[in-house]
Amino acid sequence: MPATKIALPFALNVLLLCLSTTRAAAEEPAQAPAELKPLEDLNTSYERQRLDLDRRHIAELTVLAAKARGPLADAAYRELFHLAIRRELCPDARKGAEACLASTAARGETRALATLVRMIATSDSGKSEEAIASLRGLLKVPAGLKGKESPAEVEAKLAVVESYVRRLIRGGRYGHARELCSMICEEETAPDVLKEHFEGRMDRLDLLNKPAPAIEGTDVEGKKVSLAGLKGKVVLIDFWATWCPPCVAAVPTLKRLEATYRDRGFAILGINLDARHEAASEVAKTAALVRKFLAEHELPWTNLLDAQGAGDFARAYAVEEIPANFVVGRDGKIVALEVGVDALESEISRAVGGGR
Repeated sequence: MPATKIALPFALNVLLLCLSTTRAAAEEPAQAPAELKPLEDLNTSYERQRLDLDRRHIAELTVLAAKARGPLADAAYRELFHLAIRRELCPDARKGAEACLASTAARGETRALATLVRMIATSDSGKSEEAIASLRGLLKVPAGLKGKESPAEVEAKLAVVESYVRRLIRGGRYGHARELCSMICEEETAPDVLKEHFEGRMDRLDLLNKPAPAIEGTDVEGKKVSLAGLKGKVVLIDFWATWCPPCVAAVPTLKRLEATYRDRGFAILGINLDARHEAASEVAKTAALVRKFLAEHELPWTNLLDAQGAGDFARAYAVEEIPANFVVGRDGKIVALEVGVDALESEISRAVGGGR
């Protein structure tokens, strides 16, 4: 397995952040108490209006992009696709995606985004095979151009495929995700960087339904801890860092879930990767920074520092980017991985047994 790569390219992170920001991320109660019903009704009404406005925006962007030429057309298409992905309205933007892909002027990231919109719209309609065909078309490169794509084009392809794989994983379609990763690795014209990335993805997916790799060491307070010591509990293993914005953003949700489910046999085991940042120094010198962060955010669960050698837990779990998480069942086997913040509660509730 290649060396652990904790930071993804900036442009890829931006795109994936956009892709992961959906309406589902808003943590609202499934059924509001009676006294809050007027507030729920008001919010629902405005959300419906926002969706209607977004659909009109998409329709007008589609018309503008079709009429425009040059930089204006490219900008309109990008705006269209980002809006459709962010608001989960890809079926509404499919016409624009098809027009973009039919144009010989569309290149690089814009074409990749169009492919993603078409893939999501197609997949959501139940035509998974057609979606995969679109992906194959994105990956294929004429023989004379193999290895000559610009870094930006390769990065755009990586972002598109990665986002689709994440979508499959978030939906619990682990088998489909692994098949897709395997297909990419076997595609002759796929860039080597994509193959390397998705080989790592397969390594993670291969951990499902198997005993979780051992975690044993000293936490940031100097106490001996181990994953084996938590057997019998449902454990969320959370790989994170203080310099990772999505990791920090997930803290309130993790605190709420830990408080809600701890009495039902749930625990969080944090693996901090601050020392893996290119600007960080030795692991020991990051401990004070991590302890300060934990104190400021009042995090009650155990955290270990990832290290080289036997303490390289990221390598053991094939973690190449963060945030990353694994849900370990009471029997010590991994039952879910890479669970989105919005889906964590349902996954944890299922693992501990029963709803709230």
